[in-house]
Amino acid sequence: MNQTNLEVSVINEENYKIPNGFVSLIHSILTHENESLDKIVTITFIDEDEMKQLFSKYYGYTHSTDVLSFEAGEVDPESGKEILGDIVICYTFVENQSLTLGNDLFEEIKLLVVHGMLHLLGYDHMTEDQKSVMWKSQNEILTVNRIRLNQLPE
Repeated sequence: MNQTNLEVSVINEENYKIPNGFVSLIHSILTHENESLDKIVTITFIDEDEMKQLFSKYYGYTHSTDVLSFEAGEVDPESGKEILGDIVICYTFVENQSLTLGNDLFEEIKLLVVHGMLHLLGYDHMTEDQKSVMWKSQNEILTVNRIRLNQLPE
């Protein structure tokens, strides 16, 4: 599997316990979506205070959630690769969510990377039609990558 075109940066300043294999997972997502691998993606793990600050800054009110995605819509001038964007995962929120849903923490994190990537690729779930399309693709990617969850978060 040639992954040399894909760049994935993981920012984990708090040294949270996280799974390996994000490059392979994102490669699989891009392949599933018939996208070029000439992409740059950043995955950042933060705490709830940081998530609330981000939510307040971008949505105007304080709230915590499991994952946010921020599209970059830029091209790296040096490599010519598309900077797809950032996936920001609130580790403490996800840790609690995985316990509540009875999911393995690493599987839950992988789900959120899939979910965040689909948002970066233009999917949304604001309407039932959008949700149906996004969930179909998400479920296919979870199956292909053998990501098993007892229950999906709402």
